[in-house]
Amino acid sequence: MYRITEIDIGTARAGILGDPHLGRSFVRGVSLEKRGLREKMVMDDFRSRMKASGKYDVFICMGDLFDKWAVPYSVVFQASWTFFKAARDNPKTRYFILGGNHDISKDLEKKGALDLFELVVGNLPNVTIIRHAGHFTDIGGDRVGLFPYHPTKPAGELVTEKIDIAFGHWDTMFGEGNLVPTKELAAAGCEVAYTGHVHLPDEFTRDGVKVVQVGSMQPYAHGEDNGEMYVTLYLDQLEGEDLSDKCVRLRLNPGEQLTDELDCLQLTIQRIGANEEDTDEVTLGDFDLMALFAQAFEEAGVPDEVRSQIITRYEEARVAE
Repeated sequence: MYRITEIDIGTARAGILGDPHLGRSFVRGVSLEKRGLREKMVMDDFRSRMKASGKYDVFICMGDLFDKWAVPYSVVFQASWTFFKAARDNPKTRYFILGGNHDISKDLEKKGALDLFELVVGNLPNVTIIRHAGHFTDIGGDRVGLFPYHPTKPAGELVTEKIDIAFGHWDTMFGEGNLVPTKELAAAGCEVAYTGHVHLPDEFTRDGVKVVQVGSMQPYAHGEDNGEMYVTLYLDQLEGEDLSDKCVRLRLNPGEQLTDELDCLQLTIQRIGANEEDTDEVTLGDFDLMALFAQAFEEAGVPDEVRSQIITRYEEARVAE
């Protein structure tokens, strides 16, 4: 399933921006000469999406605009100016930004990147930032509910009106209070719910509600990708491959060595033992806890969609303050 970037809402055309995670730092497995390149690719992608946003009737950011509630000021400035310019230049397009779990500190007194972003763009008449409660509006003749991540309230409590379609930043398999509230959505008359938060695109039906994971703006780990950017290869598959824009997991059989430098964005070496339990994974440049997760997932045969959920929960805990 491909990442969803546009849909129809009634008679309206909507642009969809999956979790951008601006300000994420890519260090593990990245050579010194490649440092900063992946971050630039993410910001360039964001700028490109925003530049094209004026062709839509509405444009919805599905949450996690920022990778943490506090990111460098330079990232906040670039994101704010890019969004401000797009919304100002396209006054007929309505823009909605959902607050995500990475955007909002569990300490509600703390102010961070999304607060500064809101100061810059929040006063534009065609921009709505949704962060404390559900927001309800009419789009293309349909009644739409837009729901942020809330650090203290269960997701179901935010569903307070009848709606046809929903957009949220929910967990889809587990997540305590942030699990997609399909029972409440069904009771509200909702037929389709789109969610960010889970980076791997997918869809399923629960309680009569079709739930669509739109996928993140870009994949950010092997478990979040279907081969777009993160690839797993063996040594004999490298010849002739242009991997300069790929994050590579290289699987080496016993006795094999990578003798030449590999031109790629990120390199993880996975050494395959004689027995599966002997398989070892090493990420160059830094200790990689994700490699340990990946190894455990492989050993346990964990499906990709479950892997993505677990990684998402780990990242949520990592950035929580």
